[in-house]
Formats: sequence, C-alpha cells, structure tokens
Amino acid sequence: MAIKNSFVNVTTNRLSRNFGGTVAGVADPYLTGYHFIYFAKLPASLPTYSGGLEDGEIKNLLAGACLSVTPPGGTLNKVEYTGLGGVKFSVPGNIDYGNSVSVKFLEFNKLPVFNVMHGWVKMIRDYRTGTSNLEETADGMGYSKSTYAGLMYYWTTAPDAKTVEYFACYDGLFPTKDPQDLFTSDVETVGRLDIEIEFNVDYIWHEDWVKEKCQGYADNIFNIKANVIEQYGNTISSASGS
Repeated sequence: MAIKNSFVNVTTNRLSRNFGGTVAGVADPYLTGYHFIYFAKLPASLPTYSGGLEDGEIKNLLAGACLSVTPPGGTLNKVEYTGLGGVKFSVPGNIDYGNSVSVKFLEFNKLPVFNVMHGWVKMIRDYRTGTSNLEETADGMGYSKSTYAGLMYYWTTAPDAKTVEYFACYDGLFPTKDPQDLFTSDVETVGRLDIEIEFNVDYIWHEDWVKEKCQGYADNIFNIKANVIEQYGNTISSASGS
C-alpha cells in the first residue's frame, strides 16, 4: 500500500503536473544520488595482490568509496516484415542486455582502490608474463570463473538511505581495465582522482530475493550509522569534559 500511495495522486494533477503541497495531487518524485554497492563475493586470492588488504577490508573499501554506478540496460530487438505495397510490421525477436557495469570510486592516499583493481587484473593476467597467477591447487581450484570473478549487489534508496527502491545483483564481475593511465600529473593542476572501472557482467538479477538481500545490507548500514553518531557524540562529550 505504501508503494501505491507514493504516486496514487498523479492522475489528479495531469494538467499542471505539480505534485507539491500536502493535500491534493501529492506524489513524491524519485530522487537519484542515494545509492550503495556491496561485493558479496570477491576472488579468494585477491587479498594476496591488493597491497595487504584483507577480504573484508576490500569489500568495505569499495562500498565506501563508490561515487556512482552505471548499470546495464536491455534492448528488445524486433524482427521486421514487409507486406504488400511496402507496408511493414514487426514482432519481438530477442532481448539483448548489456554485459558491463561501470563503477566510479574515490581514490585515497596510499592508492588502495588502484591497488585492488591493479592486483585483480594482475591476478587474472600478469603483465610480466601474460599468463594467469591462479595456479592449480590441491583442492582443484585453479584458474576458473569462480576463482577470478565476483558478485556485487547494487541498490538505491529513498532519502532516508534505508528504504530500497531500485535493486540489482551482478554476477560474474571482473574489471576490464588496469587503471594506470589515470595517474597523469600536471604542475598546473591539483585535483581529485576518481577511478572509474568497467566490470564484466554475466548475469543480472532483479528478483524479490535480490531486494530482500539489499534491504538487509541497507538495514545493516543504517544501524552502523546510528552507532557511529552515538559514538562520535560520546567522544566529543568526553573530550569536552576533560
């Protein structure tokens, strides 16, 4: 019911399309900018190539450094037929979804994001040899999709940062670029560095279970937020009293 009520009065203001106020024609617009990601799965060997970061540290780093996400879309291709006199009609042919998702990260001192992405690519194909560093092990887990690819959840929320709206799960992720070309420098320019990485995608999931998973992550982030605010307040209070 809450979802319906967010736009139930759109038809009331079909003329002006002014959905403000508090009584008639109220409808809340969707706002962008409130988004989150979480890599639920990363290659088990990635920490070896990521400058000393552990698996959990990499996941939290990428989640916290995410500035923007460009998800793939789908195109329903059609098959066209020509009738008598050149008249035409069409029927659906096949669905074609993009196979990449782009994520922009804010880089930090000591280059942790670069180290992760550079190490991930190096793990798959070492620039020194052109071969993979994923060797066959005793458990039979050598070079395979399951050992070099990851899985990422992406969701957007209402401005409360908790109510999940758009959601997706991307499986089979691996970076398609070693971002060394971004580290240009000019004495006349001092600025920030954002690292945008295009990831391969094999499967795109947009099902109810994805929303449930994303809502769980959102709830967890919201709880952390509350704890951080409380701890920060206690720290300020203690410092002021000393």
